[in-house]
Amino acid sequence: MDGQKSYQRYPTIKIRELKHDYAKFELRNTDASVANALRRVMISEVPTIAIDLVEIEVNSSVLGDEFIAHRLGLIPLTSERAMSMRFSRDCDACDGDGQCEFCSVEFHLRAKCIGDNTLDVTSKDLYSSDHTVVPVDFSGDGGFDNGEEQRGITIVKLRKGQELRLRAIARKGIGKDHAKCWGTGIVDVKLDAVRLNDETVETDDQFGELGAHMRGG
Repeated sequence: MDGQKSYQRYPTIKIRELKHDYAKFELRNTDASVANALRRVMISEVPTIAIDLVEIEVNSSVLGDEFIAHRLGLIPLTSERAMSMRFSRDCDACDGDGQCEFCSVEFHLRAKCIGDNTLDVTSKDLYSSDHTVVPVDFSGDGGFDNGEEQRGITIVKLRKGQELRLRAIARKGIGKDHAKCWGTGIVDVKLDAVRLNDETVETDDQFGELGAHMRGG
């Protein structure tokens, strides 16, 4: 390329805003293809931890076992430990069984409605074997602040006499394998508008047809 440096090889990032659940940054000195590649990597390649196996012991609620298992899999978990965990398929400590301390985290849930009022069973009722891997709390700073979200993500509602007991195994995964392992909710890319003035549009040779158009040619 006549000795010219490719912008694609020298991108720079400037953090504009950073919260526990939100980030805004500028990507410069590159083109849209690199920005799109970065967006796809954040969605599909960043490892996270999600519930992958559910064993129902007792379920007398109105929801079937499969429905509850699906809801549990979509509950976001804190995933700082994901980088140090092993993928269950590659774990030699349990021969790929995916139920050892190196590649999994165990959760338990026990709930029974004994009163006349409906009991909401939420993500806050899940008890983890590892305090570093727990359901995400949206009631902290920068998160949701209404009462509904502070009670956690609803799994099922129980009426008097109904009960739910289960054991769940969370494992490391990536979004490419399953949507429940997406590392982010939404990744939005916005291109800055191109601004041209009389100084930047000096000659048609420099800007070609664009320069001629801006000059009214």
